[in-house]
Amino acid sequence: MQTKFWMLPELDSLELFRATAIRYSYARHSHASYSIGLIEAGVGGNYYRGSTYLAPPGSIILMNPEEAHTGYSAEEQPLSYRMLYANITVVQQIARDLQIQDFPHFKDAVVQDRTLAKHLLSLHQELERSPDQLEYQSRFVNVLSKILTHYADVKVPSFRPQKEHRAVQLVKTYLQDRFSSNISLEQLTNLTGLNRSYLIRVFCQSVGMPPYTYLNQVRIEKAKQLLAQGMSVAEVAIAVGMSDQSHLTRHFKRIVGITPGQYRQMSTSFKTD
Repeated sequence: MQTKFWMLPELDSLELFRATAIRYSYARHSHASYSIGLIEAGVGGNYYRGSTYLAPPGSIILMNPEEAHTGYSAEEQPLSYRMLYANITVVQQIARDLQIQDFPHFKDAVVQDRTLAKHLLSLHQELERSPDQLEYQSRFVNVLSKILTHYADVKVPSFRPQKEHRAVQLVKTYLQDRFSSNISLEQLTNLTGLNRSYLIRVFCQSVGMPPYTYLNQVRIEKAKQLLAQGMSVAEVAIAVGMSDQSHLTRHFKRIVGITPGQYRQMSTSFKTD
């Protein structure tokens, strides 16, 4: 069995786990936290609430705190899956941000939702590799909000976000002025007085992208300026707030379409000519 376990103190000690197993089974147990999982390959099985559930690839697993269950690979082929264990406090906080008054309780143990599964996989991968607090905190809030809205047995009030022009401008200016810092979502909520879910929604509505995407855009524009001046890619990465050269390259290519090195070479050769 191949496994990896890690924690994120910045997300209220969120626990994360991924594994690939063949013919493996867990004894009956429960968790103090909410358990949210995704089957990547193989078929997972579990006995939960008096019934047996099978989860093929792409299935999302949702289990409530303190509810006993088993878990096992249901076929001969390897079972690959990812788990996210969110404590009750952080889930309740996101629920309050959504104006949910009830205690969040998942209705179904296994759900099929391709779009959400894609977001959950992307989130889990980002939580494993990304050093950007704003990005992984925002993605976490977004995915948990979708799960609570669609699959928790709660009443979710419907409301339209207001324009919040002042708050949006405050955030844009803050990100422009502090692009080289590892900014957190909490800093933006303290700045605006808005809760996390609402802030992300109003910013997206106004700007067309979440705050972390806007921050990356600001960083890439600054990186282009520095690269054109002849600064090395490694130096530029640190100067604009990226953790290293590969981190800069990943975002730069996603936005500009070429690598920072290629952009630097083109910019400096053009000036020479």
